[in-house]
Amino acid sequence: MSETLQRRREMLARTPLFAAIPPSLLDELAAKAKTISVDPREILFSKGDPGDRLYLVAKGLIRIGVLSAEGREVTYGMIRPGELFGEIAVLDGGARSADATAMETSELLAIDRKDVHAFLQRHPIQSLHLLKVLCDRVRRADDLLEDVVFMSLPGRLAKHLLVLDATMGSRDHPQGPATIRLSQQEVADHLGISRESVNKVLSKWEQVGIVTLGRGQITLNKTKALEEFVSPP
Repeated sequence: MSETLQRRREMLARTPLFAAIPPSLLDELAAKAKTISVDPREILFSKGDPGDRLYLVAKGLIRIGVLSAEGREVTYGMIRPGELFGEIAVLDGGARSADATAMETSELLAIDRKDVHAFLQRHPIQSLHLLKVLCDRVRRADDLLEDVVFMSLPGRLAKHLLVLDATMGSRDHPQGPATIRLSQQEVADHLGISRESVNKVLSKWEQVGIVTLGRGQITLNKTKALEEFVSPP
């Protein structure tokens, strides 16, 4: 086995979706996969594009979202290492349902649609794993809709900051405050709201020490306080 093929196999084996499948099937997938490196802000595909590939994140972070008619972005989810994306259009043959953009330097495995279909036809039991991935997507979409309808703006903002902390927050030491290297405009775009609305809430939180605002970054000083906005007593 070549070094490149071995590395792809190892990348597949580290993901929950493929961790339990036999080594021979991993070899089969690894032989078809392509390794792709993407830069921060690079767009992998846009809503409406053909669904020609399924992607797996080996390293980095991918944002899935859409652009509204008014030019505002709404984030559907952040795809972390070990997770798939792009599977909906690959499976149903339709167009991409959202945009995919790298949030940081990322390394991906890409498998062409024809190879995904051929693999599932030969090994139909693996379709159940993909169905679980799709069900998870539906649950996330339901949660997002529920947040928009029922959650206050401070609650939605706090929840999103906690998600960003888990996916891209950086700390000088393990127990220290997390810094999210995104501007207030970018956070506002993720939520599909105005920068002014985000700034109004963040400025109030800064006054009481919950966050510290900097140029192109937000530091979370009191995550427990943010959690209280998400799940008020």
